[in-house]
Parts: sequence; structure tokens; C-alpha cells
Amino acid sequence: MLWAMKAAPVADTTEKLILISLAERADDDGCDAFPSKATLAKDALCDEKTVQRKLKKLVERKLIGRGDQRAAQYIEQRYRPTVYDLLIPFSWFPDADEINESRRRRGRGPLTPENRPDIAPAPSRTQRSDKGKPRPKKVAAGQRGDTESPLDSPALPPSSGGTESPVRGDSQSQQGGLTDPQTSPPEPPHSNLPGAPSARSAGNGRRPSTGSSARGTSSGSAAASGAEAPNGKSARSGREVLVTPEVQLVLEAFPDALREALVSKVRTDRPKTVIKAIEEQLAGGGLAQARRLGARVARRWVTHGYTKHHAAGRLTSPVGATVAMLKPGPCPDPRCEDGELDDGAPCRACIEREKNYRADRERERKAAAAEKEAEARRRACPHCQLDRGTAGQPCEDCTRAIASTERDAADFVEQALADHRALSAGDDQAAAAFFTYVTEGVEQARKAAAAQGADALGQALAARVAADGFAREQKRLRERGVEQVALAAPADRPDPVPEVGIPAQAHWQGDRCPGHDRTGCPWDRPAVGFDGLCTRCRTVLVQKEPAHTS
Repeated sequence: MLWAMKAAPVADTTEKLILISLAERADDDGCDAFPSKATLAKDALCDEKTVQRKLKKLVERKLIGRGDQRAAQYIEQRYRPTVYDLLIPFSWFPDADEINESRRRRGRGPLTPENRPDIAPAPSRTQRSDKGKPRPKKVAAGQRGDTESPLDSPALPPSSGGTESPVRGDSQSQQGGLTDPQTSPPEPPHSNLPGAPSARSAGNGRRPSTGSSARGTSSGSAAASGAEAPNGKSARSGREVLVTPEVQLVLEAFPDALREALVSKVRTDRPKTVIKAIEEQLAGGGLAQARRLGARVARRWVTHGYTKHHAAGRLTSPVGATVAMLKPGPCPDPRCEDGELDDGAPCRACIEREKNYRADRERERKAAAAEKEAEARRRACPHCQLDRGTAGQPCEDCTRAIASTERDAADFVEQALADHRALSAGDDQAAAAFFTYVTEGVEQARKAAAAQGADALGQALAARVAADGFAREQKRLRERGVEQVALAAPADRPDPVPEVGIPAQAHWQGDRCPGHDRTGCPWDRPAVGFDGLCTRCRTVLVQKEPAHTS
């Protein structure tokens, strides 16, 4: 947003306001801004057609560009605005590495001087053809060529060569005409009333200097016939700006700070645009409607924050602000003024509309947050849930973790097989059967984890745990050993050491363990060793056999 306010090469204030509105709603790298045209028009104090033209010019000059339209997919198609990216130059970012890291987390490519070059300066405004030339002097409206009458004219007495004005106060006519005895009322503060009801009131076509009138004029004045300026002159053009008493009443209600802002910007406190807006809002409402409009402007000057903007020097368009303050509010009730009825009671329609507006905004905010979260999940690594620029694929760290887990599982299987070979005295057939058994167990654990919704890393961890279990069991059996325990004789009985007899058995030919009682293995395990007994059946058999013979 700072770039849009300070460094963007805009051509006028409307482009700057539109660019600031876009930047306010974009990410920190200037991407994914999609306010509606109505919102941009409201922020820039212009209409939507102007916004459309300005956006086209900003795109042509490469200040903005079309962004990823998927950012606004949650909005209904007919209401969906266009997504724009602010093409902030790479050279403007003081922390480009931090911005690129943020873009990487969002799944965007890095910014470089090639894809974000510097922007050309704004085109210069067309200069007026008469710039620098002195303004030609204009002939006063009352002058008609030679100001002297012929000496032989019997109707007029000789004069000193100049024109004469009637006595100030009353508007008089020549001999034989009508006389208006009404005198001009005292001039109120900030009224600047004109001197006559029309451009000419005297019969000779000359305009008196002052007089009574029902219309007001511009308070901005230019010098004429000396240092003093007439009240009926506009500061910009020197022409008279006549207004009705109702419009004058509205103008007098403007705050002094607003008057100063208008004069400093357009050199008059009553530009034609403001006068036209006041006349449209009056609509024959009379003085009551005029007082209502004046109170509306005075109130909104404070409540809408224009006072702070003016004090901070940010009120760049006082004319547009004045027109906006004159417009009625969104409430359809004609008695409502900014949420308050004419009797002082709060407007229930405005209260309900505000509740609905806030609810809609909260719903849109939640929907946008949910969509951004879903988009972040789609872009993030499926294992660590971090957006590392892999577009939904496993990141480098998770890929290394999966490979390491698979290697650990394979090592545990080899360790279990080595311990089994030690127990079976190097029987290759029994070792092959045990290896098949362990491999099937590991794969069953992997499939069970996948059925429960585990990803690749979770499946690898499940296989590792299963392989580790097999390795631990074989290590325990190897350390314990499978041998018959002889009971030691008491010290006072020198009995001979018993001899342990191992019955001769034929080599077991089957693939599965026959069981400790030769009726089948309760655990349905593969045959191991010479007699085919698995480790559990062998343990049961050892526990049932006598420890020694007497």
C-alpha cells in the first residue's frame, strides 16, 4: 500500500485512489486484489465507468495486471470481480527475500528484476495552448463602445466623459419610468449577495453597483476597478454566479474548513458542480430541505472522517467529498437522516440493514478465509501441511523422511532374519519361510494404515513399527535361547549331574509349524528348524518337558 501511496507513477488522483484501494485489499506482495467496481468507485469518489477506464489505463501502463482468478472462485459467477495483481517493481522492495519466502509459502514463484521491471513514468498532462500567455482584458458587460454622448443631444446633459451609476441602495429608473423604493437589506456574514435581481435593472442598460436581490453570489472575488472586488464575481472567471436563497442557505451551512479546502483547490467556495448537486437534492423542497441539507453536510464533515483527512492533508478532492456528503443515505425512509428520524428516534430500518450488512460481511469474510485455507491446504505438502512451493506434492524434507523410514524397516527385517538364522542353525529353507512371513506381516501393517487414511509417510511408519516388532521378538528369543534348564543339586547331596536326553526326531517336511503336540500350531506360524516348531510352540514344549531325569 505504501508503494501505491508514495511511489506509483499515476497520472491523476483518481488513478491513485483506485490503486490505493487495490493495494489495501491485496497481499503483501501486491497479488490477489479483487474489490468490485462499485467499491473502487466509492473509494475513488467517481462512477463505475470512470473506474473501468482507469483500470484499463493502469493495465496498459503495466501498473497492474490480471492475477490468479481462482482467488475469487468462491464468489458467484455473475457477481465475481476481476482479480488484479499490483506489478510493484522488484527494485522497490527493501526486503525481497522475505517477500519471496512469503510467495513461496503461497505457492507463487519468486519475484525477480526480469518479471517485475521498473515502470515507466506517468504520461505528462496535456498543457493548455494559452499557457504562459497574458489573459486579454475583457470589456465590461455594461460598456457599449464610446462612453460619451454627443454634446448636441437634448436628452442627456454634458458629462465628464465617464459613466454614472445611480445612488447606492435603491434601484431607480429614468424619468417617466417606475421607481423601486425598496432598499437593500444589510449584508449577512458569508452571504455575498449580488447588487441587483438581474444583470441590468436600469433603463439605460447599465448595471448598478449594489441593490436588493433574492439571489446570492460567489464569495470568491477578483479585483475590479481598484483593490476592492465586487461580491458578484467568481474568483476563477470573474463572472457572476447567481444562486437561489435555498442554495445560499445550504452554502452558508458549510463548515469553514470545507470552504477553505474548496477555495484552495478550485479558487471558489461554490463551484458549479457543488451548486448543481445542491439544486438536485433540493428538488423543490424549499427552505426546510435546504436547512436539512446544510445540517447533513455539517454532520457528515465530522462523522465521515473528512475533518481528519483535511487536517492531515489527505483531502485531495474537496469537490467530490462535498457532492458525496450532499447525497442522501441508503435508507428509503425520507424521514431518516443517517440512521435517525426527524423526531430524534433511531431508524429501525437502518438498524436492521446494518445488522444484515455486518452479517453478510462476516459470512463473506469466513467464506474467503475458508477458501484461502482450502487453497493453502491444496498447495501445501500433504505430510507436514506446510506450503513450501511444491503445489500439493511431498516436500523435500518429507520425501527424505519417507525414504529414511523405509530404510529403517528394511534394516529391521534383515536384523530379524539374522537372529532367526542363528536360532535355526543356518537352515536356509526355514530362513526363506521366515522372511516371507515377516514381509507379509509388514505389508499387512502398511495396508491397514492406508485403509485408515494414512498418507505415504504414515504407511511407511506403520511398516517400520511392524518390522521393528519382528526384530525385537527375534532378538529376545536369541538372547534367551531355547534350552532346557537343569536344576542344580543341593550342596549336601553330591548327586551326579543329570544328563539331558533329546529324543531323535525326523526332519519336518511341512511348511507350517506342526504345534507342540503335533496337532497344528495355534498361531499358524511357518515351520522353523529341524522339527518345524515355531518359537512359541517350542517355548510351550520346553515348559512342559521335565527339567532333568532322575
